[in-house]
Amino acid sequence: MFFTLLCMNTIKPTGALAMQSNSKTPESVIIFWTDEARLKAVNLTFSPNRDGPIGIISVPVYTWLADGQQATTVGEYYLKHGPVKLTQQMETLFENSISAYIIIDQKALVNVSKVIGPINMADQHITLMDVFEGKYVDGPVNMQVEIRQLADAMLTPAVLIKVPEIIWVFSREVDSNISPRHLASFYRVIRYRGSDVLQKKDVPGQDYVINNRKYRRVAPDTWQQTLREVTSSTEQ
Repeated sequence: MFFTLLCMNTIKPTGALAMQSNSKTPESVIIFWTDEARLKAVNLTFSPNRDGPIGIISVPVYTWLADGQQATTVGEYYLKHGPVKLTQQMETLFENSISAYIIIDQKALVNVSKVIGPINMADQHITLMDVFEGKYVDGPVNMQVEIRQLADAMLTPAVLIKVPEIIWVFSREVDSNISPRHLASFYRVIRYRGSDVLQKKDVPGQDYVINNRKYRRVAPDTWQQTLREVTSSTEQ
């Protein structure tokens, strides 16, 4: 989640997943959270209006995708086709180009969590790993509340003095086409606009359990509707 926050400002695409800039589509980032070959989570950020909200969308890895004549989950699709193909699928579903990417493995997340150390969030002293793994709460998490609390925690003096070391870890252990200067500029965005600028939701759908496995079926127009909701100036 921390790297989701780090890349919410203007990004100039330069890598294999980068698309050509287009003033009619929002600047956007796709973040793949992995544990070696396994995909753990997918987040996307969209910022279509410089003065509007920054939208964050979580796509559950158990979400069904069409893959030829069969249905496959996001996690299965990533394992079979890799990040480039999954990025293209997300572009098709959201009807928006994706400007940049981050692939952060579990080992890098652990190292960043160690650098940051304990943070105060929801009146608890926890680590970044606790937030990512959902270990600091017992029940469902309000994503929008959580991302704003995390943003506020990242702006404390105790964390700000560690930004150079965080960026150092990022530049050496994370696969991305985002430069360290883009990461550093995140703090300016949140500092001047405040954490209320962040709006986050997951892609809603109908959940099923088949053979002890969870699946989510998402209606075709839900992807675009979710994007409109998180980037609207009026919270849904």
